[in-house]
Amino acid sequence: MEIKTDEKNAGGLIEEIERQTRLKIDEIIGRARARADEIIANAKKQEEQILQAEKEKAQKTIEMIKHRAQSTLKMELRKIRLEMKKEFADSVIKKTREISISFRNHVDYKKFLVNAILEGIEVIDKPEIIVEFSPDDKDYFTGEFEKEIVDKCKNDLKKNVSIRFVLGNFDDIGIIVKSQDGFVIYENTFSARMRNLYDSIYSELLGEEI
Repeated sequence: MEIKTDEKNAGGLIEEIERQTRLKIDEIIGRARARADEIIANAKKQEEQILQAEKEKAQKTIEMIKHRAQSTLKMELRKIRLEMKKEFADSVIKKTREISISFRNHVDYKKFLVNAILEGIEVIDKPEIIVEFSPDDKDYFTGEFEKEIVDKCKNDLKKNVSIRFVLGNFDDIGIIVKSQDGFVIYENTFSARMRNLYDSIYSELLGEEI
């Protein structure tokens, strides 16, 4: 009778141990699954964060490339416009130069020389003046022409000046006026006028780009 009781108690003990073991195993498995789910969830969250960060990074890169492309395009367009405007300014000067070639033989050329000399005299503002002229204009610069200039200075500019005509080494239309000591020079030639005109035209065109 006691043997049967011991066997019964032993069998119950084994069952209890097995039950407790299963519970322990289930608990361990449950914790492992929960930990695995947590790890998977964190991994998915990190993956989403990484994907979002890469997406934002890619978007910034795209925007930067787009901005650079737009800036480059604007610079190229501005460069083309400036080149076209420079060509326009050059064409204006070229056309003016072509017209000026025939001006030397025009009836108003002497009047132009007179005004150019008077303008130079006003700028130099000295009692003794040197006027350099082109060899192509030597027929104009006579003693009579000198007297005409002196008289105009007296009557129009209210200045008494002594003028000396000197043959220059340029072929431009116009003249170069100097003080007697050569320290003050006023170049009133076609080339000088064209330089000023070109600078004026080009500066105006360039100002439209600013």
